[in-house]
Amino acid sequence: MSLFAHKIHEDSSDEFGTPPEFVRPISEAVGGFDLDPAAGAERKPLASTRFTQEDDGLTQEWFGTVWLNPPFSEKTRWVRKARAEVADGNVGTAVVLLPVDTSTQLFHTHVTDAAAVCFVEGRLSFDGGDDNPNFGVLLAVFGETSDELLDALDRKGSVFQIDEKHERAEQQELFVDGGGSA
Repeated sequence: MSLFAHKIHEDSSDEFGTPPEFVRPISEAVGGFDLDPAAGAERKPLASTRFTQEDDGLTQEWFGTVWLNPPFSEKTRWVRKARAEVADGNVGTAVVLLPVDTSTQLFHTHVTDAAAVCFVEGRLSFDGGDDNPNFGVLLAVFGETSDELLDALDRKGSVFQIDEKHERAEQQELFVDGGGSA
């Protein structure tokens, strides 16, 4: 389902493909995608191996370099799976297309831990979807990033590498005159 699901109506489909011309420069930068675990809606295959809705990519073993445009209705489950496959060493690089929404737990829990994030300039017109969706997209890269990949992403929008995420410092007690805490 290389999908997007911005459900406007209950009967809206989750199946909208990523245009191959959008993915091609990214694919070339990584030497081609080995796996698209949420495939089925695109005009042309985006990876040498594809799992469709019938294959249930969430239950399959992932490998190599992955392109993932998950069903947006279940994006957290798919991102969690991508991160786990990278952490387990099964996937070297996973490039994940997501809607931009910095207010979500998905963004703060997962996207902010990506190795790199590209905020895509403009709006992406999905295959089989509205020519002008009402949201922007980002590309989150989990795992290895190469200069070639970062350059390809930079041609899509603004790229940020996340080397270190700030960790909140422990709160310290403030002492007032006489040695007691405030």
